[in-house]
Amino acid sequence: DFFTDELKNLLTRTTMEDMKVIVTMVGQEWASPGSILDLFLESFRNGMGTKPLLNHLLIVALDNKAFEYCKSVHPHCFYLSNSSIRHARNKQLSLPLLKNNFWIEVTELGYSFVYTDADVMWLRNPIPQVDGLKPITVACDVHPGDLQSINNIMDGGFFYVRSNRVTSKYFKYRELRRILYTNSQDQSLCEETVVNRELFKTLELRFTYMERNLYGGFCQQNVNTSTIHTLRANCCDDTESKVHDLKLLLEDWKNFTKKISMEGWSSPFTWRAPSKCKG
Repeated sequence: DFFTDELKNLLTRTTMEDMKVIVTMVGQEWASPGSILDLFLESFRNGMGTKPLLNHLLIVALDNKAFEYCKSVHPHCFYLSNSSIRHARNKQLSLPLLKNNFWIEVTELGYSFVYTDADVMWLRNPIPQVDGLKPITVACDVHPGDLQSINNIMDGGFFYVRSNRVTSKYFKYRELRRILYTNSQDQSLCEETVVNRELFKTLELRFTYMERNLYGGFCQQNVNTSTIHTLRANCCDDTESKVHDLKLLLEDWKNFTKKISMEGWSSPFTWRAPSKCKG
């Protein structure tokens, strides 16, 4: 099984000592010169304590163009296709099912993973902040009283899943549900924890939400620079606007970190982004 071996080799190369890898997924729209992927990688290079994490980052390309570009900017790239995943072999799976099969494969190979959307900038290392005692940690802000509504949640585009029998079972359940209910919506893990709590209870799958001040996004106006770890370009309709505002964000962060290294903590810091995104 060449493709399965290829994934195994990549996981072996990128894993941390505790069998944990960082994963993001990109298609061609986000993977080209000056694209979101470039800014994502730049955030690791310029974040506080994040540069060494690039050794543990596996970029999953969702099409051939993204794969070719990925290989030109990062050493650990995997092309996700119907022929590259053991569980998907000889099937023509939709992209959501293909992604889900990837998670089944990774967890069954014994790897835990931190998933991050590529429009999430890593300003500080969030991994020490995940709750190692719970199988799942999600950057997901749920207001009390909104437990049945996904309209008012803030999805940080970041989650951690520990490899064990129950998490693998969870992803298999997601696959079965999508096969049985072909029109079912593709929900993020954050949304699932809100609308599908009974499933987590049934599986006895415990999850926790990440501390709210550790992550943010363009949807919120007040970001605490002293505690923020990841910041996502949400509330943004198009890729061009995302790229524009993420460039501003990274420039501001560089200036901020330079300033505090020279002067220490000083006056409140003002972000220029979001500018084109709604905020």
